[in-house]
Amino acid sequence: MKEKQLMEKYDKLNRKMHRYFSSYFVGTTLTSIQALVLHYIITESKTRNVFPKDLEEFLEIKPSSVTSLINNLERNGYLRRESLADDGRYKKLVLTDKTIEIQDKIINRIDDYMKSMFVGISDEDLKVFEKVIMQMTMNIG
Repeated sequence: MKEKQLMEKYDKLNRKMHRYFSSYFVGTTLTSIQALVLHYIITESKTRNVFPKDLEEFLEIKPSSVTSLINNLERNGYLRRESLADDGRYKKLVLTDKTIEIQDKIINRIDDYMKSMFVGISDEDLKVFEKVIMQMTMNIG
């Protein structure tokens, strides 16, 4: 199969995946990206402090985009920034009670989405898929 046809199929799948993921948060007060960010903070903050820079790396987006996203989540009461006791220049991201109350719903919706994406795919095919995406990742640096 030619690369162009494969990339077209991949692009189409990528757009469908974004719409499908967004559908998991219809009827909630969160967008899918907000839920993904909160899921990341919920998961990572169990073992370490999470900072805006971590979100930049996780989402692979510009600092200004992360700032906008954090401002929106903060304005809507889902998180807050707290200075570190030993260095006030760094602001860790802390979940509010509002987020803690709904964290199980966020986790479950994202887990359900992820599981649904791999239904009917064999372990062998998943290994090939992983190998391909790892090689593509290496190809782009």
